[in-house]
Amino acid sequence: MKKTLSIIPENPFLVLIGLNPTKEAIKNQAVFSRDEAFWNLLISAGILKNTIKQLDLKKRASAAFLTQNHSDYSLGFADLLPLIDETDSKKVKVPKGSVEELFRATPNLKNAKRIALLGQKVVDAFSKEYESNLNKWDSIDKVGDKKQFGSIGKIEIEGNEIEVFAMPFPVNNSIEKKHEFYSKLLE
Repeated sequence: MKKTLSIIPENPFLVLIGLNPTKEAIKNQAVFSRDEAFWNLLISAGILKNTIKQLDLKKRASAAFLTQNHSDYSLGFADLLPLIDETDSKKVKVPKGSVEELFRATPNLKNAKRIALLGQKVVDAFSKEYESNLNKWDSIDKVGDKKQFGSIGKIEIEGNEIEVFAMPFPVNNSIEKKHEFYSKLLE
């Protein structure tokens, strides 16, 4: 059985949820281990401390999400589809029931105060599962032609209320000042 790269502490303040790991992440056994972009974004947003940069890229995920040494917040990370290793997200299809399976497979997720959904496919999957509670990607407010990412609603899992945020995917897009949207995760 394949091992997932999800790392969620017991009572996380914030869990970042991506779509799926890349082949490189699986090989390295570490998410976002290819370059600095993800880590720089979290530092700029105030989510992580600059001390994380002292570590090799392959060790940052476990330091940030497992040992919790580089943030003032209890952080976690999970992929919605942890066993699909595809780099091109356009090729990834999200099966029905994936959100429910994520909560089942990662029990600490239900204890989160906040979750950040990274990218449209993850937001779409959650908003389909929790239609009456969460706004859809297409309903995110815009100023001009630019989306104003942030809270899209709240869900309740086993008596715990979780605020849900829609965020642009942290790397490989041209959205300016992403760190300002990510900093909303701490407000």
